[in-house]
Amino acid sequence: MAKRRTSGIQRRSRASEEALGRRLGTGGGRSLDWRVLLIGAILVLGAVILLLVLLFGGGGQSDRVGTPQIDNGGAHIAEGTAGGPYSSVPATSGQHWNSATAPGPWGVYSTAQPQERLLHNMEHGGIVIWYQPGGLDADGLTALTSYVQAQVSTERFKVILAPWAGADFNHPIAVTSWGWLLYLDSADMDQVRAYIDDHYLEAPEPNGGPGRPAV
Repeated sequence: MAKRRTSGIQRRSRASEEALGRRLGTGGGRSLDWRVLLIGAILVLGAVILLLVLLFGGGGQSDRVGTPQIDNGGAHIAEGTAGGPYSSVPATSGQHWNSATAPGPWGVYSTAQPQERLLHNMEHGGIVIWYQPGGLDADGLTALTSYVQAQVSTERFKVILAPWAGADFNHPIAVTSWGWLLYLDSADMDQVRAYIDDHYLEAPEPNGGPGRPAV
């Protein structure tokens, strides 16, 4: 009789353990389901936030005209000294001459100018439009020349047009300012104006000279 009572107690104990295990198993499954749902909701929320940032938060950069360039500093070097190395062609920052002839006068140049000279003009907030003589037609040169000649008589006089004699940059025109560069395959004056609107006086020393040319 004692054995039967002991056996009954053991069966009841095992049944209780099994029932408890089923309850715990069911509860654990529900907890796991909620955790999975929570993780999924967090991932979805993160994706939505990232999409909103890409659509609206990054709009300022894409609205800029031209391409930002690596900052090569602004060290002064003696006139006649070769500067560099520079991160772009033409250069938009870096070593440049510091002398009585640098920066140069604003306006149209008929001969090639060292970039070490005109980099100082860019440091003072100016725009330098370089053109490769072999890649720009006569109409394009006339349009750029007329524009710059008119521009230097305005309040936005810090503009230079000069032929380029350095390494080929694979485009007829390069519009440069401190830290920014825009290549053009034609004399697109709308793009030139937009670039100047965006980057004029955007430089380390925007109040630097020389002054407006006498007309």
